[in-house]
Amino acid sequence: MILVLVRHGQTDYNHNRLVQGRMDNPLNMTGKNQAFQLGVMIKDQGETFDLLGSSPLTRAKQTATIIGNLINKEINFTDSHFLERDFGPFEGRSIDEVLPQITRDDFFLEGYEDNQKLIKRIASATKRLYKKYSDKKVLLVVHAHVIKSLLILVDKDKYNFTNHFVGNSSMLYFDVEKDYIKLIKQIDL
Repeated sequence: MILVLVRHGQTDYNHNRLVQGRMDNPLNMTGKNQAFQLGVMIKDQGETFDLLGSSPLTRAKQTATIIGNLINKEINFTDSHFLERDFGPFEGRSIDEVLPQITRDDFFLEGYEDNQKLIKRIASATKRLYKKYSDKKVLLVVHAHVIKSLLILVDKDKYNFTNHFVGNSSMLYFDVEKDYIKLIKQIDL
């Protein structure tokens, strides 16, 4: 399966560098423009996808809808297994203040989805997707920590939650097979 993960467009929380997590914030105008530009790029390159999917959060569904309208593809599925990390009590707080501490592998707090739980959830979700769509090319709009989890599954020595930038509307291509995941490329607008 070729799995292309897109990070949703910008929200006001992204703009203000606040932890968003499971908060269901919509895209702001910049985010809508980012999704539009990404859709135009995909269309202009003549790239096609078998399926278009999304996290169930509004910002991801809005991004997928805007892209889908440009490439004549409706959203085929939403998958709650690809929700953003549950940041629990850290939602709404400054990214710069809390992220360095809470993304450490040894950080655990009740109500917070720690690194191991998140990576396990994304590994399971990706395996389920592969079993269902192993011979397909899937475009899936998700969230930064979902994408970073998949990068860690590709190479845990190279990637972590703070050392690789995944911007709004970044597009990462993965080759997903039964026994491995490989990063093919990343496109940033």
